[in-house]
Amino acid sequence: MKKLILCFAVAAFPCASFAQSDAAMHQKVFEAVWSTVNSKFYDPNFNGVDWKAAHDKYAPLAKAAKTDDELYATIKEMLGLIKVSHLQAGSAAATAKRFKSQPGAIGIGVRNIEGRITVFRSLKEFPAFKGGIRPGFVITAVDGIKAVDVEAASKAIAGSPGTTVKVRYLDENDAEHEVTLERQGLTDKGKIEGLSIYALFDSKRLEGGVGYISFSSFVPFLNDRIAAAFDSMKDAPAIILDLRGNSGGDDSVSLKIEQRLFKKETQLMLIKTRKGINRDVKATGNASSYLGKIVILVDEFSGSAAEEMTAGLQEAGRAYVIGRTTMGEDLDADIQELPDGGILIYPFGQSTTPKGVIIEGRGVIPDQTVELKRADLLAGRDTQLQAALEYLKKN
Repeated sequence: MKKLILCFAVAAFPCASFAQSDAAMHQKVFEAVWSTVNSKFYDPNFNGVDWKAAHDKYAPLAKAAKTDDELYATIKEMLGLIKVSHLQAGSAAATAKRFKSQPGAIGIGVRNIEGRITVFRSLKEFPAFKGGIRPGFVITAVDGIKAVDVEAASKAIAGSPGTTVKVRYLDENDAEHEVTLERQGLTDKGKIEGLSIYALFDSKRLEGGVGYISFSSFVPFLNDRIAAAFDSMKDAPAIILDLRGNSGGDDSVSLKIEQRLFKKETQLMLIKTRKGINRDVKATGNASSYLGKIVILVDEFSGSAAEEMTAGLQEAGRAYVIGRTTMGEDLDADIQELPDGGILIYPFGQSTTPKGVIIEGRGVIPDQTVELKRADLLAGRDTQLQAALEYLKKN
């Protein structure tokens, strides 16, 4: 049960010529995608889409595609009819680019704060911080292109290790600066279904001995570090789990965390498949579980497994949730290799809480909605994290 939000950028590798073998392979790939969704997608009604009619419409277009780009654009359009998350396909070239090469970063996270693309996190060990970019600074352009959208700006900032990116920003006095930074390679990685996934991890103690754990993806290679962090915080009055920007991952990782938070068996989620079978997701509980307070921080970029774990703990009364409503992209998905070496990600199960709340399309609604504030960030305060600490002082 994988819940990773995966995004593909179709790579430009045009064919020199259009051969019959290309047409045959394109048709084979298309049929593999369509038939897999036809037999394994969790909803037999395909979210109201006539899936057979979709086949008849798009099969000729796939067969006529002259490049892989055209083929996967056709497949993307067809899959988009169903309008759910965790349903996408990528070519072999795009897959290699996304999962087989080391990503580079300058170490900042940006959000739309008060209508501007603003830095809310700047990691000290990365080039951006060393280059003077601090939380609260406003990104105005990336490589000469005006920054107006968080996702586009984040994508432009990312790139291969060793390459450079030019970032224009406003400082605390709204004075404009421009700096050229070399992207630093991420080193911590693991595998999900054979795909390389990189992640960031942090744990520490905050004021009053409160524990703090943050990680960017639910990947098995972080299990030992997460366990060690929890073990080191057994005496903490509370633990804050920072899942802002966490895109999800492997459900087994979230279940290991949940097992540490209950003394008795507790049902957290149900999974409904094509066959209508409901699988219980339960924390079995154990006598040595951590029973202190739990606060979870989420935002509009928390998705998938991060949403499912948060929703389950929230409904069970085990965690208090602070931040912004999450992405609403929570389905159980599998990964299948396609005949040309590309991959298909498809959802085989729909997650619901024990009370029947469906997170897909809705998101997790925080117990306390808190917006980030630029003035606080400039003063060295994380508005949402501060709200968590204030909540813990009062409860």
